[in-house]
Amino acid sequence: MRLAALRLVACLTLAGCGPKAAPSDARQTRPPQVRFRPISPPTANAELLVGSVPGGQWDAGLATACTELLSMAMERTASLDPGSTSLAAARAGFPGQARFARVLNGGAFPIDLVDAIVTTAAAPVVDLGMAVRTYGDGTALWVIGWAPHLAEVDPLPRDLELDDTVAVHVELPDTFTDARLYVAPPDRIVQELSLTPGVNRWVDLFQTPGPYRVEVVGADAKAGQVVLLFSLFVGEPPPSLSPLTGLSGPTPDPRAAEELLYERLDTLRADHGLRPVTRFPLFEGVSREHSALMAARGVVAHTLPGLTEGVADQAEAIAHPRAEHFESVAAARSAEDALAVVLDSPGHRSMLLCDTCTHVAIGAALEPVLDRPPRLFVTWELLRFPQGEPQLIHDWHK
Repeated sequence: MRLAALRLVACLTLAGCGPKAAPSDARQTRPPQVRFRPISPPTANAELLVGSVPGGQWDAGLATACTELLSMAMERTASLDPGSTSLAAARAGFPGQARFARVLNGGAFPIDLVDAIVTTAAAPVVDLGMAVRTYGDGTALWVIGWAPHLAEVDPLPRDLELDDTVAVHVELPDTFTDARLYVAPPDRIVQELSLTPGVNRWVDLFQTPGPYRVEVVGADAKAGQVVLLFSLFVGEPPPSLSPLTGLSGPTPDPRAAEELLYERLDTLRADHGLRPVTRFPLFEGVSREHSALMAARGVVAHTLPGLTEGVADQAEAIAHPRAEHFESVAAARSAEDALAVVLDSPGHRSMLLCDTCTHVAIGAALEPVLDRPPRLFVTWELLRFPQGEPQLIHDWHK
């Protein structure tokens, strides 16, 4: 893996030059930077978590996000919604695509969660963070965050002034052949910029106050992958986290969720001045099948080795001519939360806002679990037909 060397800046104070400033006070008032912060595990539980995940390393920024989420969990049954977890990671300046989970148990270290982390964050290096609150009756509420460490980024200021310009400098492993930079301003559609690993990419899109969501997507021979995801706050401080509420609501109906998501997609596109897309029932089946396979494995992915090469591959097998697919996938407790997960990623948001797409197929499926509330897995296929509308191949099943 080819990664950038750390850039170190030393500040020297010469004897006799006057009194030294108080660096600790300055650090306390200075906003965090967007950067990884790998450190030694600070507690026995942290050391156990790091030792249980192959390639695990403790990240101070990710741990800060976990601590803030835990501090807002006013109830033992408080749930972690996508908006809160995204904001907590952004406030901490953590630059990876982080996932978080909460576990309420009798007080023992939640070793069962490690299997889920290993499955969903398989990578040579995995950033980890954790916070725990123990109650008087001995029960404990754990918040754990994890993210595959797929790239290196030079430190960026988290907070910017209007019209500031920043240089984004990223190093990717050699397995990625291309990279794209997506910036989602608070008042405009997603801006897609070219990005050359190892070379500064100057960004000067910060003319409106508010949060800017930034994403780097690396592409290999098969597909693109989110390698960095963070926020920059321009002209105003980041919003504070709201108190987290308890788990509630019925188990979602996958078919009702699909109908809701079709409606939300029309509204989203209209809000951005785009024409609506036409529902394409022929590909709804393969979209639902992909969501069901993701749910069975408990993994959100565009391809599932040993199960499927993806919706586009399945669609090509049942219909001709071939379509162009702009795909987003997500899992959450509800359809609204699944949509929030997609919109939080500028690259995936741009898929839903594809201005040349004419059709869409959405498929949803529930996770087959009994020991906890099931998640809803969703697949969005925004479609373009450059060779004409695909038609069913009637003997495709032979």
